[in-house]
Amino acid sequence: MTLLGRKLVVANLGGRIVAMDDRCAHRFAALSKGTVVGDTLRCNYHGWKYDTEGKVVNIPACPEQPIPKKACATSYDCEVKYDLVWVRLDSSWDCTDIPYFSEWDAPGMRNLVVPSYTWNTAAERRWENFTDLSHFAFVHPGTLYDPAYDRPPIPAVDRVEGEMRFAIEPPPEMLENLPENCPMGSFTYRCSMPFSINLKIQLYRDATAFTLWTTSCPIDDTHCRNFLIISRAQKDDDPDHAHAAFQKLVLQEDQPIIESQWPAEISMDEVSIVTDKVSNQYRKWLRELSMAALEGKDAFAAVLRTQVIDERR
Repeated sequence: MTLLGRKLVVANLGGRIVAMDDRCAHRFAALSKGTVVGDTLRCNYHGWKYDTEGKVVNIPACPEQPIPKKACATSYDCEVKYDLVWVRLDSSWDCTDIPYFSEWDAPGMRNLVVPSYTWNTAAERRWENFTDLSHFAFVHPGTLYDPAYDRPPIPAVDRVEGEMRFAIEPPPEMLENLPENCPMGSFTYRCSMPFSINLKIQLYRDATAFTLWTTSCPIDDTHCRNFLIISRAQKDDDPDHAHAAFQKLVLQEDQPIIESQWPAEISMDEVSIVTDKVSNQYRKWLRELSMAALEGKDAFAAVLRTQVIDERR
C-alpha cells in the first residue's frame, strides 16, 4: 500500500496485523514481494526475516554472525477496526483517534464493507464531494435527488471533539421521483477530521436507520483510496448487492466530475459562495490545523479539539 507517498507492506504475522516500510534493509527489495513464515515476514531476495516490530531476526547467509543494529524496517502503529486496517505514520503526538462510526456495533444493524476504490483527486476533494449539498440536483438527478429542488439548504455547522457536525432535512416529496433504493431521509453528518464522514439517515420510507460511512486515504497529493461501509437495519428480503449497486451508480456519476477538477488539490483561487458553507468551514479548519501543526503538539491538539457551536440555526 501507499499512504501519503510512503510505500508500506501490511501483513498478518501470527495473527497480528502489522505495517512497516516496504523495503528490506539489505538491498531495498520490496518486502511485499516476500512470504509470511509463521510470525515473521521473509524477504524473498536473500531470505532475511522480520518480526512484528520490523526487526531482522534471521539472516540465512551468515546465521552465526550478530545481526546489525540497522537491520530493521520502520514499523508503524497499526490497528484493525470496522474490518479495515488503520495505519498511523507519525505517533509522536498521539492526539488522534480512529474516526467515529455510529452503527458498527449497534444491535439490529447489518454492515456491508464495500470494495475500496481509487480516484485521481486529493482526499480533500473527495471529502468535499461527499458533503457538497449543491451538487445533488445536477450530478445525481433522478438517482439521489429530484432536480426540481436545486436550491440547497445552508445548515448550522459545529465543531465538536475533532468532528464537524451538521444536519439537513431534504424535502420528503422527492421520494415520489426517486428509485426504491435511494436512501432519502433526514441527514445527520458527523465528520471526523480530516477525511472521514459518518452520514446517518433516518429514512422517510420507514423511519429506520441507514448510515453511509466513508473515509478517504491519501495515497499522495493527487490520488486517494476510498472506503465505504453501508449500515442499515436488518430486514427481510434486503440483499446487500442491491445497496452496493446503487452506491456504485452514485460514485460513477461523481467520479468524472471530481477527477475533472484541477488542480487536484483544493485551491484558494476558487470562488466560494454562501451555499458552500460546509466546505468553507472545512477549509478554514484545515488551514487552522496546518498553522497549529507548525507550533507543535499542544497547539495542534487544541485546534483539533476546539468547540465551536454555530448559533445561526
